[in-house]
Amino acid sequence: MKFPSVATNRKLVTSTEINKKISDMTSVLQGFWAADRWDIRICPHPSAIELSKNPSLKNRWVNFDKVENIWLKTELKYFYYVHLNNGTWNAKSVWIRKGTVISRMLGFLNLNYPDITSITEVPIKKALSEYRTYLAEQGVRTTTTNYKLDINQKKIPVYANSYYVTNLKQFMEFYEDFYFDGDEWEKDVWNRRKLSLSEDKVNPTSYEYTINFKGFENDYFKELVKRYCKLMLNTRSFSHVVDTASRLKEFFNFINKNCNGIRRIHQLTRNEVEQYLNEINLKGLKPSTVTGRISTLDVFFFTIQRFEWNDSPSKILIFQEDYPKVPKAQPRYIDEHVLEQLNGKLDKLEPYIATMVMVLQECGMRISELCTLEKGSVITDKEGDCFLKYYQWKMKKEHVIPISKEIAALILVQEQRVADDFDNGCEYLFPRKDGSPLKQDTFRVKLNELAYEEKIMDKKGEIFRFHAHAFRHTVGTRMINNGVPQHIVQKFLGHESPEMTARYAHIFDETLKKEFIKFKETLVTNNGSILELSEDNSEADNTDLQWFKKNINAQALPNGYCRLPVIAGPCPHANACLTCTNFCTSKSFLNEHEEHLDRTKEILNRAKQNQWQRQVETNERVKNRLEQIIHSLKETN
Repeated sequence: MKFPSVATNRKLVTSTEINKKISDMTSVLQGFWAADRWDIRICPHPSAIELSKNPSLKNRWVNFDKVENIWLKTELKYFYYVHLNNGTWNAKSVWIRKGTVISRMLGFLNLNYPDITSITEVPIKKALSEYRTYLAEQGVRTTTTNYKLDINQKKIPVYANSYYVTNLKQFMEFYEDFYFDGDEWEKDVWNRRKLSLSEDKVNPTSYEYTINFKGFENDYFKELVKRYCKLMLNTRSFSHVVDTASRLKEFFNFINKNCNGIRRIHQLTRNEVEQYLNEINLKGLKPSTVTGRISTLDVFFFTIQRFEWNDSPSKILIFQEDYPKVPKAQPRYIDEHVLEQLNGKLDKLEPYIATMVMVLQECGMRISELCTLEKGSVITDKEGDCFLKYYQWKMKKEHVIPISKEIAALILVQEQRVADDFDNGCEYLFPRKDGSPLKQDTFRVKLNELAYEEKIMDKKGEIFRFHAHAFRHTVGTRMINNGVPQHIVQKFLGHESPEMTARYAHIFDETLKKEFIKFKETLVTNNGSILELSEDNSEADNTDLQWFKKNINAQALPNGYCRLPVIAGPCPHANACLTCTNFCTSKSFLNEHEEHLDRTKEILNRAKQNQWQRQVETNERVKNRLEQIIHSLKETN
């Protein structure tokens, strides 16, 4: 098997082929698009027809006649024609947002490159550097400052190229790709929209469109990684391969910089690998992040050895001992204190985002599942109860869960909004303007901007940062806290294994509630509410049963049971069990409660006769509690 070939930096078709392509462009640019001056008032594009009706429109023209070079002029026209007609841009983007930008760029190209036959004759770096100088001399800023919220919910500046520089860069990169002599796999940037990947490989709610192999300091290692990533795309998701390429680039650039003489994989020894492991372990990364780096390298070495690539490690380079101990993951649920603030500010969000928040709080979906929710996802059974049917991207399967009629109504209202906006031509419940599903980042950004602007605080007094997945953890934690059996939580959330659901179980020891069923009684709380307990004892084992007996007997009361575990210490309420939320009782204590009520009424009458106000208030509360409890116990079977 041969070593992979080393590609040159710019592999373009011949000048003859470029001339032919430019000729083809000319044949496409007919009618309006062939003109050297594009007048928005007669542009046939639908978005231009709509924009031209705006009486305040100032930029009427895009003037390509500034460029004397006919080859360059054709490339420029075709560039804007393609982006307008494939939906990347609309008329507003070209005539308004880029109007002045285009004019500056045309002037620069005409001045600096009057004699070239294609923009690809000029290296991108060289052109961008010259353009920045050109703009600066004209007093135009070449950078722009935006602001975003960091992980600590602090606004930080983000510096980027101005629209002027970005537009030239887009133009040049378009033709570097357009004239590339080879298929997509040979490029240094793979565009997933050109790879014809199956739907299960691509999450449409992600902004990841490319795998970038630029930046490798050694072309040989770059081509090897490209071959490996192409193999991985047969079985792994696009986003996984994006991470793989990035991590392997980090490793091989480290080797190229720090390990002289290592230019092939089979030359690697344990010494070089240990140098790299030491490097990443000194970065202060989380154990899970370090594990990801090591795992990527481990799988890479193992795979190319297994498939007997000509250049592969001569011995094992990664060992189990190299992996750090990763702390057991705990649910990152959202505190009720934060949720109350969020729900009080939902009216500040756009209606569709507010609806998404409400659905997440009840259903615990992954954000990718919510963003790709389709119209018609609400279904009902013969009794009129509602269910939500959706696709789980992670598990690659359909999933159905019960939902409240209130959430079902919210979803149906959103369906109508989409029908009104898209004339029933969009399949998604939360679409973007082009009809594709909403991106995850859009939801996160809008929610965290709300937290920042409305000062949604955690209990430490700091602005809370929302993570979409935390809503899922919150639902799981709530269900466990409310005594829902773990296997039911697993089914509701669509977990494949009990271990995934078990992450929530540490929040509340459900054994206590499950084992109350051993009494075969209906339990009533101090306010008369019936404790709804599962009768499924399949998960209970002998250890749990012994734990329960030991603890519940220690907390038995003359008229019921205390749900406060012994390990929590002495009861803080002394003899006030009826007002304690940890108190519960059953029908077997009904006689004691009725006798207690009779005594309480006698004391209450005496207190009223003597106008002992404090005693009246205290015993009135006891009387009301007892009446609630007795009523609930008598109503139970």
